[in-house]
Amino acid sequence: MIDKIIGTFLSRLLAMVIMLVVVILNTNTFGATGTGTIGLIILGLTILQILGNFIGGAAIVYLIPRRNNFQIIFLSYLWALFSNIAGVIILTFFHLIPEGYEWQLLLLSLASSFFFINITVMQGKEDIRRFNFYQISQLALLIIIYAGILIVFKYTGSTPKVSHYIYSFTLSYFLPAAISFIYIMRNTGEVHFRNIRALLAEMSKFGAWVQLANLAQLMNYRLSYYFIEWYAGRQPLGIYELGTKLSEVVWIFPKSICLVQYARLANNRDPQYAKQLTLSLLKIVFIFAILAVTCLLLIPESWLAGIFGAEFGASKSVIFRLAPGIVFLSCLSILAHYFSGYGKYWINTLASLCGLLVTLVLGLLLIPQAAAIGTLRAIEVAASINSISYFVSFLFTLLFFIFATKSRFSEFILNKHDILLFKKEVIGGLLSRLKHKKA
Repeated sequence: MIDKIIGTFLSRLLAMVIMLVVVILNTNTFGATGTGTIGLIILGLTILQILGNFIGGAAIVYLIPRRNNFQIIFLSYLWALFSNIAGVIILTFFHLIPEGYEWQLLLLSLASSFFFINITVMQGKEDIRRFNFYQISQLALLIIIYAGILIVFKYTGSTPKVSHYIYSFTLSYFLPAAISFIYIMRNTGEVHFRNIRALLAEMSKFGAWVQLANLAQLMNYRLSYYFIEWYAGRQPLGIYELGTKLSEVVWIFPKSICLVQYARLANNRDPQYAKQLTLSLLKIVFIFAILAVTCLLLIPESWLAGIFGAEFGASKSVIFRLAPGIVFLSCLSILAHYFSGYGKYWINTLASLCGLLVTLVLGLLLIPQAAAIGTLRAIEVAASINSISYFVSFLFTLLFFIFATKSRFSEFILNKHDILLFKKEVIGGLLSRLKHKKA
């Protein structure tokens, strides 16, 4: 398990570096206003992906070891096609997509949906190495294609547009999606449609709870985008977008652990094992998040302005106010995956809805007033609201975990066993892996 965690962490670390390069290119090419436009498009993409995952999505991990693989993939693809088309129509109707980017968003979302279905199947089979490979391949293609386009524009004296980045993004998903589709179809097992209606009902049941939780959680930390866009403007949104992206770098390690944790719990029915695994990972993630956030806060404002552009020095205040929430959310991810591993998605949904309620109420009350004072004040208030909503969701899930596992307070305190576990399994596993590669 530790070997998979380390492999996933390293792949996500590489992915972070690639995306950091992309962010630097975007901020320096398009400025804060263009970065804000990209943020809204990516938010629209994320909403469409969640709608597409109402049948399938993370529930694929739970169902792949238990049901006919061909039917799972068939239903996931069919729903992805329908939901993306319907989703773009709905988002366009409510003016939630930047004008002129509707078709580009649809093509991007379809390509990404098919890609994620394929690699989620790999995750369900615990083929984590192949899963990591395709994720890195997609990002590598993005940086290669995008950098190539920017070089061409530089030498021709033309000005690149946000749409060129979206085209690069779409192609980077389409190519690995096509290749990975060939692989998963060769490993689907028996091809038939018997009892497919029952599977559709089961996938809808699991997928609905998962995606309701995801949609609520997405709105927890992205609803403020729309508030900032409406009350402060696109340029402040770009500054806020960078602050959130840099803060979310801390999630690399927790997400890497959660990936393997979820796959393990989905294939293991021992409640004591699940409890001990979750508690140990929770404490390790908490320590890591505290250290990572501290390092992030030490970055000078002048560095942000020098690397990303003069406009983005103000992103430091966003990072400062998001820091507590990032720690809460990192810990929440471990607890949430405990319940997801046993198919209890409704608990995560309720926790996310509680956080969303806080974001909605405080956002409507405070962000317009803050925007009246100044745009910087508006994005600072939005970041503080996010941290509060993360804490509410974390507290709700923590109480459910304590009740479900009958955990004692002393079990949440870092002890010698946890330190030895981290030293032996994580650090020792990493050193062993590196020595093996050198040999």
